[in-house]
Amino acid sequence: MPRNFLNLMLVVFLFLSTSGNLLAQTDEPSKNDVLVKDLLSKANKNINKNPEKAFQYINQALEYKNEITPKQQVKLYEVVASAYSYQQSYLSALDYFYKTLDLQKKVDTPRLHYTYNNIGCTYMQLGDSTKARNFLYKSVESLKNVIAKGKSEEKSVEAFLVYSNLAVLEMERKNYEKALEMFHIYHKNSIRLKDTAGLVNTYQNLSNIFHSLKQKDSALFYSNRGIEIAKKGKLSNEIIYLYHNRGLNYRETQKDSAIYYLEKVFVLAKEKPLTDVKLSSSKELANLYEDQNNYKKATEYLRIANSLSEESMELQNKKKVELLEFENEQKAKQQEALVETQKRENILIFSVILILPIALVVFLMYRLQKTRANQRKIENELLIQKMEGKNKELTSNAIQMLQVSERIDATHKELNHLKSIADTPTKKMLSSIILDLKKGNQSFNKQEFEKLFIETDEEFYKKLLHEFPTLTKNEIRLCAFAKMNFSAKEISAVTHQSPNSILVGRSRLRKKLGLEEHQSLTAFLKNY
Repeated sequence: MPRNFLNLMLVVFLFLSTSGNLLAQTDEPSKNDVLVKDLLSKANKNINKNPEKAFQYINQALEYKNEITPKQQVKLYEVVASAYSYQQSYLSALDYFYKTLDLQKKVDTPRLHYTYNNIGCTYMQLGDSTKARNFLYKSVESLKNVIAKGKSEEKSVEAFLVYSNLAVLEMERKNYEKALEMFHIYHKNSIRLKDTAGLVNTYQNLSNIFHSLKQKDSALFYSNRGIEIAKKGKLSNEIIYLYHNRGLNYRETQKDSAIYYLEKVFVLAKEKPLTDVKLSSSKELANLYEDQNNYKKATEYLRIANSLSEESMELQNKKKVELLEFENEQKAKQQEALVETQKRENILIFSVILILPIALVVFLMYRLQKTRANQRKIENELLIQKMEGKNKELTSNAIQMLQVSERIDATHKELNHLKSIADTPTKKMLSSIILDLKKGNQSFNKQEFEKLFIETDEEFYKKLLHEFPTLTKNEIRLCAFAKMNFSAKEISAVTHQSPNSILVGRSRLRKKLGLEEHQSLTAFLKNY
């Protein structure tokens, strides 16, 4: 009963734990962890070419969010947040980045700087430079702490992107000194980690900073360095952006050079889906040719700019509509999942409410049975103590009677001796004394012992007579003596029968009880 009760209470506890959606999970990967990992891998593969399919995998993975380890939950939320960010659904991305942050503080502190950086970048996309700056600097501090503890982040290119992001943010605030400090750190680590794309990006931004500071030589130096490395690395898109920036930087001072680089960009960008570069270049070329009174070229590029502008506007509007539809669809799915979760929780609560009364009844029954068992135990202990007391009393009386019997026998012999030498009147008086002495002793023995036998073990007589109803009164008394392991001499002293008569009686009793020669009469009777 106790084991069943504990099992039932354990079930109730598990129900309550589950209903609270507690993260009391072990770090051991489960089947659900493996399943979610596979779904996330498929989602990552499809996020660029087929976002809709990617989110199908993501939504399937989210169904197991409360059935996986916390570390796997972190990975799940990271992928979900990144997917929303890629779809430009920044508010949803921010929501999951915050969920990631809450979990990482508990299970994966060394990766906090990545999440701080992602939250900062998301706020940059939302135009909140204050919050973006706050989280990006948190990312820097977290990264420094991780490196100070000797973690492996020093070998990760992605870990140092936060410096580039901070530098761009400081550039927008025209805090060029701070921007140069951040770019210097990012530049140093890009060289150390042989990050070609990072170096090109840094040189491009450094060129823009020095151009804003009116330091043309430095701006041209970093622009040339960027182009040189991009060509070596065959980074065609980066080359286009570098030429585009150089053309824009030459607009006011070297118009011919600006036209040269912007036309070069326009030609290179035709084969690339870089609509923003083509649009910006065509607008600038239209203005530059107009300044040179070359209206034919200006009109040509203005027409291209308008066409690209309309195309860009259509794409933006389409993207906005798609984003709105996507967010509504995701909200609807989340709402469905929430309703389904609520249903499961309601069922769970109902189950707990149903089980608790049953558990209470089982518990009360268990306590009642335990109380009764304890009571029976106490009663049995008291009975055993009482029987032990009676047995001691019976044994003590038997010893005393044996002593008294021996003394009476001695007295009897002395009286008989006196009788043999006494005169007739004295002989009669002595005979009367001897007879009274025998009767008194026998009467005392029978009354005292029969009373003690019955009080000592009443159940013994009932069981014995139930199985052997033909036993005589003397045989029952002999059984009691045998159970108490009395010797023939001790029984003789109590019953005033000769030891030889006792042995004969015991032999007949054994036959009546059906005992073999090797069987102990005392051991047999102790079972009753």
